[in-house]
Amino acid sequence: MHFPHANSRLLSLALQSSMRLVIGALCVFAFASSVQADWKLDIDYFKLVDALGGNLPNGAGVPISIVEAGGNPPIVYFPDTSSTEFDSSLDPLGTAVNFVDGSGGQANGVSNHSNNQSAFFFGNFNSISPAANNVTVYEAGDYLNNVLKINGGSPLTQNFRVQNFSWIASFGTDSTDREALRRFDSVIDSDNIVAVVGLDNNTNPLPILLSHSYNSIAMGRSDALHSSGLTTLAGYGPGRSKPDLVAPRPSTSSAASTTSSVATFLHSSPTVVGTDATNSEAIKALLLAGATKDEFPGWSRTQNQPLDDTYGAGEVNVYNSYLMTLGGQFAGSTGTPTPVDNHGWDYRTVTSSSPLNYEFEIPLGSTAQELSIALTWNVDVNPSFTTQSLAKLDLKLFDEMGAVVDQSISTVDNVEHIYIGAGQGVSSLAPGTYRLEVSTADFSRDFGLAWRTTTLFDTPSADFNLDGEVDGVDFLTWQRGFGALLGATHSQGDADGDGDIDQDDLTILETDYGLFTAALDNLAVAVPEPGTWALVVSALLLFLFIKQPRRAGTLS
Repeated sequence: MHFPHANSRLLSLALQSSMRLVIGALCVFAFASSVQADWKLDIDYFKLVDALGGNLPNGAGVPISIVEAGGNPPIVYFPDTSSTEFDSSLDPLGTAVNFVDGSGGQANGVSNHSNNQSAFFFGNFNSISPAANNVTVYEAGDYLNNVLKINGGSPLTQNFRVQNFSWIASFGTDSTDREALRRFDSVIDSDNIVAVVGLDNNTNPLPILLSHSYNSIAMGRSDALHSSGLTTLAGYGPGRSKPDLVAPRPSTSSAASTTSSVATFLHSSPTVVGTDATNSEAIKALLLAGATKDEFPGWSRTQNQPLDDTYGAGEVNVYNSYLMTLGGQFAGSTGTPTPVDNHGWDYRTVTSSSPLNYEFEIPLGSTAQELSIALTWNVDVNPSFTTQSLAKLDLKLFDEMGAVVDQSISTVDNVEHIYIGAGQGVSSLAPGTYRLEVSTADFSRDFGLAWRTTTLFDTPSADFNLDGEVDGVDFLTWQRGFGALLGATHSQGDADGDGDIDQDDLTILETDYGLFTAALDNLAVAVPEPGTWALVVSALLLFLFIKQPRRAGTLS
């Protein structure tokens, strides 16, 4: 049997149904913490750190699991539990990671690959979910044998919200691979798990296990050095695009474990806990809709192929995904469309007789520069794991005249994706009312839906009180509103119309003032406490005395 694998990959062998299973742990290398921080910058994690401060989610309370490929006998798959990455003294909650050995071989030794992926997934320094401290570790062969029960029986129930698989494999026969995938997809659906899997670290054909699954999230690398394209396994949905997402990491292993960390981060957010967003379909939709495309000038999709062949939905972005959870849930309507905000999500069941409708409003004087919408649902596997059925869901966007603006209507995928932005067939949306429709052509299915819209004023203005001039009063308005992430209005300090109040709005205010003094600039570093407002006002009065502001146009 021939099976492509990455250089320097660890290999283990397991016997299943008289066939040889090759499991490859995707190679990854250790990097200094300064280098590791770069990916956090790339996915806009530090924007959330600045915005949320002490309220930043950190993975606390989310039960997670990592399934690792073992090395040659004795099979090692466990991380180094004594590592500072998992030390209680460095943990945000002051608690050490509670490791549960799901496969019973922890005493065999430490796996460097497992140690690295654990650090990226839930470590104190190299993850964004350092407070996720309840972790079950499995060896891949044992997971296939004794959790999925490839040889027969019902899979074990797993109480994990996120599970990471940084390895690739194949049984070498289509029938056994199909059963493994069916059992895997069934467990994801029944146990409500966000399962993140890796691809190969080269351009070989897509590995069968586990990237050919429907319900997982298959991860590639932002540098495109990964297997990609369309699934090929006969009898299990050939023609679907993979990867689903990419991450700015040096291997597909670390891309998967990093995205698992992002999913855990979202699960621990107060905007998700206790809501329908805890469903795996909703988290997957939030991750796909939040992905960015600017890094990939050639990114493209069609109405029949929702994801790019190389980059999937784009590069994972925790800031965008979090903002959609902050926007909240909007229940789609079978009648009059439900008005929604620029950011939001839904989890619901659609039936063949009753499409669900959502209404987007782009106000006069603004243009939507970007609209990203992701719809995801799970394949349904029969109890004997011999067949699977995929509901046919469609995603369509209509203008106020009822004409289709864009649509995603794949016949093979369990994800639909509409993306409007620079470089696409539809590059922007003019002011008006738009209706989004989720429909199914056959049987009912629950789904996750998420969207984000970036609007900008056609004419930016920092004249927040519309008195015809930009002055210190407008600066105070900006300063009071500084830090708002969503739903900000022009009168609250949003100068560019994107719904937040940030440094971009201050830049417009500075431009409208002409030259902006360094003293005033320094005052804008943070919103003052009430006791210091008198000092701020005094400084502003001095500024106004020495400078006459120029006139600025108001919004139409």
